Amino acid sequence: MLNISDLDVRYGQFRAVQGVSLSIIKGETVSLIGANGAGKSTFLRAIAGALPCHQGRITFKDENITLSSASHRVQRGLALVPEGRRLFSDMTVEENLLLGKTTNRDGEWTLERIFETFPNLVKRRTAKAGNLSGGEQQATAIGRALMSNPELLILDEVSLGLSPLVVDQVYDSIEKLRQTGTTIVLVEQDLARAIAFSNRAVCMLEGRIVLDKPCAETNRDEITQAYFGLDPSQTQEAI
Repeated sequence: MLNISDLDVRYGQFRAVQGVSLSIIKGETVSLIGANGAGKSTFLRAIAGALPCHQGRITFKDENITLSSASHRVQRGLALVPEGRRLFSDMTVEENLLLGKTTNRDGEWTLERIFETFPNLVKRRTAKAGNLSGGEQQATAIGRALMSNPELLILDEVSLGLSPLVVDQVYDSIEKLRQTGTTIVLVEQDLARAIAFSNRAVCMLEGRIVLDKPCAETNRDEITQAYFGLDPSQTQEAI
């Protein structure tokens, strides 16, 4: 579904993403792991078209989208839920959700289905997004992306700033998406949750991918080594 080859993304002379290659198969759930500053958000924003690529190639469903606009990528079925949710705070929940429908992609995601998937939004339908709790904002941001009927959903920092209870609720909703066959890429700082929820774990360090393994073939120790760039002998001390 998605193939990234030798991707390089820069801020001026700073190489935030350095020669990254990654392939994602339809129906996979991939957790992208790494410390702050590892390049995760930059990488995801480049995939979504929010940042230009200095070099490399991005192919989505056999189409080269490296130079395509972000709106074209959404129309093709690629949606990003950005870090910080990025809702329109003066618009209602329903108005924010309807923005996702402007792509006119065919699919099963409607307002009614969003409210069935995120029941905590039902009573907040006419509330302004700026007055929502963190969990309600995250649900609205995910719902807005789903309204475009994506085939690949990218979630950046899905649990950031949320209470454990709300995180559980959000992941319950994401699990429903996974069961429908939606391909999912998510940034998750909780290593245990990432391993338990995903098919693959991809760890970035200083703009590069340093680990890419099926979750069934890795463990917390190996991911921690990659996360901190440690030798195996140093891992226990870091934990």
